[in-house]
Amino acid sequence: MIKPLTSLRFFFALMVFLSHLWFLQDASPFYRQLYDDIFYEGYIGVSFFFILSGFVLGYSYHDKILEGKIKFSQFWLARFARIYPLHLLTLLIAVPLSFKGDATEWINRFVLNIFLIQSFVPSDDIYFYFNSVSWSISDEWFFYIMFPFLVFLMLRQKYLKFLPVAILLIPISLLLAKESYHEKYFYINPLLRLGDFIIGKMLYRLYRKRKDIEVLNNRRVATAAEIGSILFLAIFLFFHNDVPQGFRYSCYYWPPMIFLIYTFAYSRGVISDLLSNNSLVFLGEISFGFYMIHMLVLRYYQYLPQKIPLLKNVLPANHNAALVIFGISLVLSITIYKLYELPANRFIKRKLGPKI
Repeated sequence: MIKPLTSLRFFFALMVFLSHLWFLQDASPFYRQLYDDIFYEGYIGVSFFFILSGFVLGYSYHDKILEGKIKFSQFWLARFARIYPLHLLTLLIAVPLSFKGDATEWINRFVLNIFLIQSFVPSDDIYFYFNSVSWSISDEWFFYIMFPFLVFLMLRQKYLKFLPVAILLIPISLLLAKESYHEKYFYINPLLRLGDFIIGKMLYRLYRKRKDIEVLNNRRVATAAEIGSILFLAIFLFFHNDVPQGFRYSCYYWPPMIFLIYTFAYSRGVISDLLSNNSLVFLGEISFGFYMIHMLVLRYYQYLPQKIPLLKNVLPANHNAALVIFGISLVLSITIYKLYELPANRFIKRKLGPKI
């Protein structure tokens, strides 16, 4: 575990949470501007997760797969045990919120979600239907399937040289694609988001080659680089209004994310020391649960007062609601992590591991 990177997961999950507080637009002019100028861009947390996933899987599994210490099936089981129990739980929690329209269409959507393939269908009425954030888990599952093959593919120099060219085709394609295609293909679709994951895997290759270079492990240099990486991201956020939405969905934030992950992977600076605090690391560990549950908390917060009018006078509204939703989401994510995620992970590995 690289502690600073684990802690950063929570901060980017928090950014995604802030991007979903659309009701702040109706609170006041101040909160409307705050949401439009800052909070809305929080969806970039997904890009961070995808790139980080490629980096961390390379860090954890690259050598094990090459040396035959772990089979493909064992790797897939480990990743399935990590993401699927929580996906299934949040899918079932979302069911009461989703009964509308044709029953056959509902069943089709449910089946797509059960098998984590909903993000392959270019329709927001499919990939956002139940627990809307689970589209990214659908992408992640596709990345996990591809990862062992990418490990061996990147050993071949001719394919390794081709990968950067293939990734550069993404921004070129954005220039040619209709604006209506930007979200469904360049933000959602796993085939194109695989580029983020591959960037993370290639970033790990660079880190592996250079991790022992003395200057990069110097504390002063590391601290300066960590502060610089945060400022670099802040600059990109500051100028985001000058960049078309499609590029922000896809490739605009690649440079600061790469710099941030690469810098904190060394864990040598003062900021890394702060992020290595046990409490922050724990928040990073429960960030997956926070990410997966927060949208459901928000939707039930809006849904229940419609069914129980008494709650309208009890539950805070506007910006105060954001604090309540955050608190509930945090408590639930901690509870689910300890009482469900970890036990389910161990159960799956214990039951299916010996068979595989």
